[in-house]
Amino acid sequence: MQGLREMVRRFCSYTMVLILLAILGIGGAIATFIESAYDTQTAKILIYDARWYEAVMVLSTLSLIGLIYKTRMWKRMGSFLIHLSFIVILIGAGLTRYFGYEGIIHIREGQHEKEMITVVPYLHIQTHETSFEHPLVLGQLGKNDFSFLHVIHGKPLNITYKDYHYKGKGERANLEVYVTYGSQMRTLLLKGGAGWVEEPVIASFEGLELALTWGSKVMDLPFSLALRDFELKRYAGSMSPSSYSSDIEVLDANHNTLFAYQIFMNHPLHYAGYTFFQSSYDLDEQGTVLEINKDPGKWPTYAGYFLLTLGFLSNFFTQGSRFLKLRAYLKNVQLLWLLLCFSLCGIDAKANTTLYLEHLAHNSAVHAKEDLSSLLIQDMQGRIKPFSTEALDIVHKLTSESSLYHLSAEQIILGMSAQPQMWQEIPLVKLNNAHIKELLNLPPTQTFVSFSQVFDANGAYKLAHAINEANQKPQSKRGTFENDLIKFDEKLNIAYLTFKGVLFKFIPLPNDKNHTWLTPNDALQHPLISVEIKNAISTYFSGLQEGINRNEWTKASQALYTLKSHQKLYAQEVIPSQARIQAELLYNRLALFQKLIGVYFTLGFAAFFLALFSLFTQKQFKHVETILIAAFSLGLLMHTFALGLRWYVSGHAPWSDSYESMVYIGWSAAFAGLVVFRRSMLSLCAASIFAGIMMLVSHMSFVNPQMTNLVPVLKSYWLSIHVSVITASYGFLGLGALLGLLSLMLMACKTKSNENVLNEQIRTLYAINEISLIIGLSMLAIGNFFGGIWANESWGRYWGWDPKETWSYVSIIVYAFILHMRFVPKIYSVFSFSLASVFGFSSIIMTYFGVNFYLTGMHSYAATGESPSIPMGVYYAIGVLVALSLIAYRGRRVRAI
Repeated sequence: MQGLREMVRRFCSYTMVLILLAILGIGGAIATFIESAYDTQTAKILIYDARWYEAVMVLSTLSLIGLIYKTRMWKRMGSFLIHLSFIVILIGAGLTRYFGYEGIIHIREGQHEKEMITVVPYLHIQTHETSFEHPLVLGQLGKNDFSFLHVIHGKPLNITYKDYHYKGKGERANLEVYVTYGSQMRTLLLKGGAGWVEEPVIASFEGLELALTWGSKVMDLPFSLALRDFELKRYAGSMSPSSYSSDIEVLDANHNTLFAYQIFMNHPLHYAGYTFFQSSYDLDEQGTVLEINKDPGKWPTYAGYFLLTLGFLSNFFTQGSRFLKLRAYLKNVQLLWLLLCFSLCGIDAKANTTLYLEHLAHNSAVHAKEDLSSLLIQDMQGRIKPFSTEALDIVHKLTSESSLYHLSAEQIILGMSAQPQMWQEIPLVKLNNAHIKELLNLPPTQTFVSFSQVFDANGAYKLAHAINEANQKPQSKRGTFENDLIKFDEKLNIAYLTFKGVLFKFIPLPNDKNHTWLTPNDALQHPLISVEIKNAISTYFSGLQEGINRNEWTKASQALYTLKSHQKLYAQEVIPSQARIQAELLYNRLALFQKLIGVYFTLGFAAFFLALFSLFTQKQFKHVETILIAAFSLGLLMHTFALGLRWYVSGHAPWSDSYESMVYIGWSAAFAGLVVFRRSMLSLCAASIFAGIMMLVSHMSFVNPQMTNLVPVLKSYWLSIHVSVITASYGFLGLGALLGLLSLMLMACKTKSNENVLNEQIRTLYAINEISLIIGLSMLAIGNFFGGIWANESWGRYWGWDPKETWSYVSIIVYAFILHMRFVPKIYSVFSFSLASVFGFSSIIMTYFGVNFYLTGMHSYAATGESPSIPMGVYYAIGVLVALSLIAYRGRRVRAI
């Protein structure tokens, strides 16, 4: 009896819960690599849907229940609701997993349908008298062995596994089985799998005719759906879908209409326990594909989400909670303040003394800024935007600058369009790779390359052979040279298209239902474009020469006015309002996001050195610190204004792509540093540097800062809530990582003379770090479950074990583990917590960057090709962190809070 009690005590402990959590997290992480290397089904069989993984989930839940009872957790309402919510969510997930099902229904316009096919494949066995079916999911790894035994006419029918061949996504797989009936045995080949409904394979055994199929099962709904109309809307002048919808009528068993309903993305139909989601459509746009979901676990799961959110919010106010205890500690500690003024980062343009560039810079400045910049352009995705935006995008792509030779982006593009031959001789395309410069016979100090320098005297492309070899190499085997060469070649192609005028569509085609806009060359040849507009095009380009050479812009300005009037006349439905156009021009001119890089880094490093000076001299500079806090506040205000401006201009929340989300993470880190932890200068230092890092990374060459139209599924308020909360959590978790790093640095600097002083600072950093991680984990968990609601309302499932979803789940486990380490004395200390907060952030980096570039899945960019190699800088950073950790170990003795 005593042994049983000891087992129960150990099972219902924080140690056991953490062990089980670690198994779940490691299993999920491994599964993402299995999925990337093989397929989703294999990962599900081995891990996600495996009995052992479900058993660990159940055991962790039972352990948690025991822990709740053992610690009387209901006395701390916030913690109790958080942990209770996971139990409720697991119950809902179990109901969905074992009692719900999903399917697909395809309907053509003017027809009705009641048959759906399941997403799970079945092995279907049929004779003249009876039939049997077994769910049968196979993977590329592990044992697929199965054996199904039935007795027919007194004889055993046995079907066993022989072999399985996966053909690739979207193709039928091959399944070979042994079929034994009586004394006869045969090998049969079945083609099919999930999503396939195949003709049966017929075989005769001792007078028994047997039909076998392997694929999705056809099921009848208790009612029918009729498709009256399918409508696909596209962005203006583009083939990209803006939205698509199905006008449905629900029919009873006698085909009488019960009601009509319109289904579109994020607007499903709920009826008779079923939910129908808009999934896809036929290429001829005459049919629709709907996903069907029957989910008895929906409301228990939603109840769990509600309890989770309520619990995390309550935790910030529950008397005796860890959060309030740490806040109380910080109020009693003498903290330092922040520093310095900020400086805006500017880049010196290289001078060029040619007469042409001087004329262009002086004569075209007013025309480019006041007239040309507001001319509307339709880009390749159908977005209508000012010429200023298109010019900035192109110039930044070519030069990595926003201006060059004392010319604005608008002036550069104006010059390239007006006199392409001259601009082909002007160094314009940025090149850093020394090997490519050798191939072009350029001096190693030359930074910019002209278009003409990449061609020899016969007009042959000097890099043709090298670029062909680079493109033929698998991405995993490309080095720095190959990657730089491909990027440089892309820049040259953009320059060529700019010279040809292909990128500038500013002539709306009159009365076109798709709102197509034309380039000047296409417009001059199109029969529907009036003579007046064709003359205005010709007049404008001839007027450019007068303007550039003699600063006489009357002719060009009048022609431009005519073209703008044509835009308003024939594209009023799609062009932005004048206020939005002016806002976008202001956004371009201010370029606040780029300037904030210098602001945050200047403030961060100045704060760090001032903090060290204050720490070792035991002096404070109150008045200076107050001025510096005001400067940091102004920087955050600039950041907030820029985010709001981008939101207004783009028409959607500014966290819908990689660039926007990184900028938003930078804002959340700065916000956390100023509003939550402003009384600690070291914390503000960490917040400022982390914000600067995010702003710097967001403006690197692999990130596209362009504003783009949203795909239909992203037009959801649930998505906005999900992304805003979860990306804001990254700011708090990243801040925690830098605070942990500062703690390790202070531990490494400890001596006998400064030990007491540094220990107090480390404890302060530790308290702020834990608060930051508590807030970050709360937002991360809530944001993920908001994502579950979005996914369920968009396409009928909360969770699909997509790599990005899985790594978010792994990150929640990682930070739950870190914050619960204090309950296990053998592994807990200020040193281990600081170390874990630093290395734990790698799970966020994997979620945000690793999944996008190294794994395949719905959120991934690696699905279209092979994964790029891991930069050497990553290994160097890991080495530095490991070395710092080893040095800091000697100063690890710090009293915990």
